[in-house]
Amino acid sequence: MLVFLSDLHLTDGSSGQTIKPAAFKLFLDNLGKLATSVTPLNEIRLVLLGDVFDVIRSCKWLGGKVRPWDDRSPVQEQMVLSIVEGILGNNAQTLAHLRNIEAIARDCCVPFQIDYVIGNHDWLINRYPSAQAKVVQALGLAQKQPFASEFFEPQYKVIARHGDIYDPFNYTGDRDASSLGDAIVIELLDRYPDEVGRELDSLVQGQQITIDERKRIVERLKELDNLRPTTEAPSWVLSVLGDTPNPDARKVIETTWRRCVDQFFKVPYVHDQDKPFWPDKVDLLQAIFQLSSHLSKTVLERVTEWKSRFAFADPDKHYLHAAGEEPRIRSGEASYVLYGHTHNHVMVPIEHVRFSNGNIQDKVYFNTGTWRMTWNKASANRDFVGWHVLTYITIFHEKENGFYNFEVWNGALG
Repeated sequence: MLVFLSDLHLTDGSSGQTIKPAAFKLFLDNLGKLATSVTPLNEIRLVLLGDVFDVIRSCKWLGGKVRPWDDRSPVQEQMVLSIVEGILGNNAQTLAHLRNIEAIARDCCVPFQIDYVIGNHDWLINRYPSAQAKVVQALGLAQKQPFASEFFEPQYKVIARHGDIYDPFNYTGDRDASSLGDAIVIELLDRYPDEVGRELDSLVQGQQITIDERKRIVERLKELDNLRPTTEAPSWVLSVLGDTPNPDARKVIETTWRRCVDQFFKVPYVHDQDKPFWPDKVDLLQAIFQLSSHLSKTVLERVTEWKSRFAFADPDKHYLHAAGEEPRIRSGEASYVLYGHTHNHVMVPIEHVRFSNGNIQDKVYFNTGTWRMTWNKASANRDFVGWHVLTYITIFHEKENGFYNFEVWNGALG
């Protein structure tokens, strides 16, 4: 059987929350029960479908002059290695749970293997063999070559990829190249809480705010990258403002957001992608971020509501369309398409095909969701409610598990 996980976003601990190791212990226990129930069981293959080691989401980038969009260099390689080492150290218990899947396979007397597929937050690992070697060693992988961006297993009729190639903010046509998504995370979503923290330090020293209040504000702002879509960032800032009664702290939150947004659009990499006389991705970001930083609270609420209604199509429909257009799905080589990236667990039928010989092929699209905190807009107001979500998808070989071809497990820890 194939077991798919994606979007674990394990970080070095310098940014927002990652999911607790207890979640992976739960995964390990459930997977062990599943493995013993499958008859016959041919193998266990864990497919990590991208954004597992989050090299982009690290505040270490802010402490140096090198960035992901810079050319290859020894300095960039050392930065990537430092972040990867931090991720491995910060998530040792989680990685131990993943490696313990091999013990389950050994008890079931079947082969075990881990396959790593690259995504948009771990693509830099592929740029440097030294970084890839650390991941190979940490997970006990058999892979020695650069990690693939696509997984196809004809015996299981599965085609899988991270899915970032269908997101123009996070893919520019080359998986060994940076994107606006990288710049948003580093130069805005990570930088903003960092600068707010420094501004609040002076208020703590002046006894205008307590240390606990400073910590609460910064930790809340570090959750900006756990929003989906990221364009909800202005609404999140509003939410933190609403929970902050101290007027001095509120002023810091507002003025720092305005400054960071203005600075973001002056970053050369971002500025160079702003095409003159033509609406583009940067223009859309300016309408959302830059406009929001200069509006009153009341007007901003109306702008964010307007944006949610008109500015973005339903991403789930977009990915479902892409799944239906996969060449291996169209040809019938694959029955199942799996993407990650969106952080939304989805299972949608694509097509029910009847052949002249009486055989039937059901084609299904799955999204593997995420294993991290997600913040969701409350239906009754503009505040957010968060919980950890976890999803894994199992595809069985035709000789495994009788009539059942797949199993989906989706949960939440709140």
